[in-house]
Amino acid sequence: MLQNATENILWRATTPADRWTMGLSALLIGGFAAYLALRPAGQQAVVQRDNQTVLTLALTQNQQVEVAGRLGPVAIQVQDGRVRLLEYASPRLIGTRTGWIVASGAMVACVPCGILIRVEGGDTDHTPMDHFDGIAR
Repeated sequence: MLQNATENILWRATTPADRWTMGLSALLIGGFAAYLALRPAGQQAVVQRDNQTVLTLALTQNQQVEVAGRLGPVAIQVQDGRVRLLEYASPRLIGTRTGWIVASGAMVACVPCGILIRVEGGDTDHTPMDHFDGIAR
């Protein structure tokens, strides 16, 4: 009984504008989540160092390779149609924390090492592959 009264008080404390904002936010978040979930899987991973393509890996073949980065070798793992950077001793491990990427257009980077991994293939009509901002490039 007390729980129902508390919920009723909280609902009455919101204005119609609050309710519209909450509903619109839920729709936008749900739409964005659906967009991310429905992106096509990629077919290959392109590895770049300092804006130069150094390696292209097929996502259909499980493998682990090393690429020379600015701070030393960077290990890249391809498994079950996805790719990731393995543990590397860069200052904040941002690229490693990104985890697995699989969708066409997804990227992971180790900025201190100058390594960028981009997934290509799948439905490329909606993913401009050579159009990145200054930070990612």
